[in-house]
Amino acid sequence: MKNVAIIIILFQSFQGIHAQKVFADTQEFLVTTEIMDRGEKHPSYVINLVRSGEENLDKISTLTIEDTELFEDIFITALENPGLEGVSKVIKMEVEYLACCAHVEAYYYMLKEDNTIVALPELKNVYCENSDSDFQYIFPNQEYGIKDNILQTQTFYQTTTTNTKYVNLKRSFTWKDGIVEDSKTTAITGY
Repeated sequence: MKNVAIIIILFQSFQGIHAQKVFADTQEFLVTTEIMDRGEKHPSYVINLVRSGEENLDKISTLTIEDTELFEDIFITALENPGLEGVSKVIKMEVEYLACCAHVEAYYYMLKEDNTIVALPELKNVYCENSDSDFQYIFPNQEYGIKDNILQTQTFYQTTTTNTKYVNLKRSFTWKDGIVEDSKTTAITGY
């Protein structure tokens, strides 16, 4: 009986996460790392984002990490069905550097149904002890999303990253015929 209750709770939790349309951990994508040792004290890394399970490791993206002394970790999450025509999922790769604060570079890649990739401009966040906001993209099927638009926002939080205080629009992109274009939308604030 306990096992049935646990399965029901897990199923409902999964449904809640799926219904919220949030970025979730994924095993579908991974990173490979090549160390570029040129006799330097801290050699640079070449990071490749690839689809797991592929024999030829089809590269989605490649970037170089020069500041390997402060490099901490890479996190990969995905958003299924973001609500854009022809886009099956969005992959978010966050590269974290640690100093007195955490510096996070966020890379967003939209995976189209024909398996081509559309990259969005990189976002940078700094998380210190009292940080209460971050920059992110919001897609149509997410809270505050707008049909056929990708919103670059700054989200402010009350006390934790789960309690949104308000969202400010920084930039808006229109998704039209498989192309990202600057939008005419100039101001959206959600409370």
